[in-house]
Amino acid sequence: MARIVAILTLLWLSVAFYSVSAQDTKLSTSNKKAIKLYQDAGRSFILGETDGAKKLLLDAIKKDPEFAEAWVLLGDVNTELNRPDDAVADYKKALQIKPSKFYYANYLIGNHEFSRGNYNNALDYYKAFLNAENLSDKELLDTKSKIENTKIAIQIIGKPLDIEMVRLGQQINSPADEFINFVDEKSEFLYLTRKEENPAYHLDANPYRENFYYASFKNNQWDSLKLFPLPISKSLNTGAMNFSIDRRQLFITGCSWPNSFGSCDLFQLQKQGSKWTNVINLGGIVNSKYWDSQAILSSDGKTLYFASRRSGGIGGSDIWKSEKQNDGLWGAPINLGESINTAGNEMAPYIHADTKTFYFSSDTRPGLGGYDLFMSEMRDDGTWNKSENLGTPVNSENNEINIFISIDATHAWISSDREGGYGGFDIYEFETDTSIKPELVVYVKGIVVDVSNQKPISAAVELTNLERNTSVIQLQSDPENGSFFIPVYPGTDYAFNISKTGYLFYSENFNFRDSLLCNSIEKTFELIPIQQGTSMVLKNVFFEFDSDSLQPSSFPELDLLIEFLHENPELKISINGHTDNIGSDMYNKTLSENRALAVRNYLIKRDINPSRLFAKGYGASQPIEPNETPEGRANNRRTEIVIL
Repeated sequence: MARIVAILTLLWLSVAFYSVSAQDTKLSTSNKKAIKLYQDAGRSFILGETDGAKKLLLDAIKKDPEFAEAWVLLGDVNTELNRPDDAVADYKKALQIKPSKFYYANYLIGNHEFSRGNYNNALDYYKAFLNAENLSDKELLDTKSKIENTKIAIQIIGKPLDIEMVRLGQQINSPADEFINFVDEKSEFLYLTRKEENPAYHLDANPYRENFYYASFKNNQWDSLKLFPLPISKSLNTGAMNFSIDRRQLFITGCSWPNSFGSCDLFQLQKQGSKWTNVINLGGIVNSKYWDSQAILSSDGKTLYFASRRSGGIGGSDIWKSEKQNDGLWGAPINLGESINTAGNEMAPYIHADTKTFYFSSDTRPGLGGYDLFMSEMRDDGTWNKSENLGTPVNSENNEINIFISIDATHAWISSDREGGYGGFDIYEFETDTSIKPELVVYVKGIVVDVSNQKPISAAVELTNLERNTSVIQLQSDPENGSFFIPVYPGTDYAFNISKTGYLFYSENFNFRDSLLCNSIEKTFELIPIQQGTSMVLKNVFFEFDSDSLQPSSFPELDLLIEFLHENPELKISINGHTDNIGSDMYNKTLSENRALAVRNYLIKRDINPSRLFAKGYGASQPIEPNETPEGRANNRRTEIVIL
């Protein structure tokens, strides 16, 4: 931030310096030696020789301590040298000597006080500058904006969040820059990018390299970092790593790579078993001829968010998204709009596993200084609410550049270069506050195997929202080890299915309407080969109470059964209905038979030959659990298919 102030100051002074030095009579000193030293210092400063300029100015001030112009230029030099305390003292000295002439020093002091977190002081100096005469319209507008931003900063620090920021230890942080990338679902593995000095600097003119590392959590602390191996040449400039939620896809940024579309492009790797595939460029639809970086995939795999400096945006670096199309390719990028982007720079997009709570970093939205972290929630129509600053102590007067939040929304990690760290950007952890917390997400983590030999299977895994009758997630379990990982979003009812040619499909119902009762699931899912006599329960077939009328939430699973029958045209099945023991035997037998017939009729209406379908009702005669509990009775009320 100090360097930005210095550059703006230099632009102003490069004009002011020559205007006053060309007419020595307007200077606040008549000492010719002091004037000569001052002029030489100005030239040195413009040439970037800051140390030499400072020495000349100190000599000039010795010649005349009331040389106001020398004090102003010395403040600019100390700003460039990142010595804000000295710079403020220099500007204040000039104001004491010539307050009316050097009124602009109020603005410069205000900038320094703001960047150091002294917001009340900054407000006073901005107001003092605003009271000066003959300000241009641009100066008036800019200063009023500064005043409003400073008032917001004062409000933010006046309402700190009740959280404790914990800097991770030296196993993770170092004098270099560390940027958080990903933490797994159990917070057992942490992945980060470290910006390190490049040993091959003399070969590729890049003084730094971004390398990827991971650490495991053992004995209540993070273990030492290990280099994350990737099939990428060390000679290539790589950075901005982000995993998909199941850690089977990896998105990275490659800069100045051969055959790229722009200065930095987005690339993808896919994991099969324990190995990563070759790197694939995401192509000319997603990538542009400009800088494209920091891609992150939503947990449902449908949306890719990234930062880009491409044309058509709102400011410098904007955040964009690309939607996955029906053919599996990424669609044309869409700017997230003014709720997220500004005329400045927005970057480091992060979408929580809930798919609707969005976080990013901005250097322009009102905040505490430098880059601050912000959040926004997606509305039902896909647009975004107004972005909100994450507040203090998450943000500081320094830079907070990216964030990651655990899948259960309880913990977060950020990267910040705030004071008190080991150097550069360090990673901090904290427990999330309600005001900035996304929604809880649970997960199903499993392995698909053949029930007869326990060998892994690559199968189709699908999660369906039964209330909306929409597919939420579709994926294939790993072809080598059968593993998969899917997020499940509390608040509704889901059908969970696993299917594979040659096997009965697996059916499960997740009633997650009550978030407090939601738990993650880890298990091995056994698929049963199709054989005569094998059976399965259709756990997502539902009827109206005490009725044989199918509920619409049954249709996704019945459609899956239809697909199964089309894939296996030689099969005949019996559809068996069962009830609990509430009611008479005759009533239950009739109800169960009518329900089985309702399923049969649904299949027939969708072109399944009636000769392949049989329906039977068994009433309460074949319970699979005791009828003494509500849960047991619910499981006994079931629709089952048997291969004939």
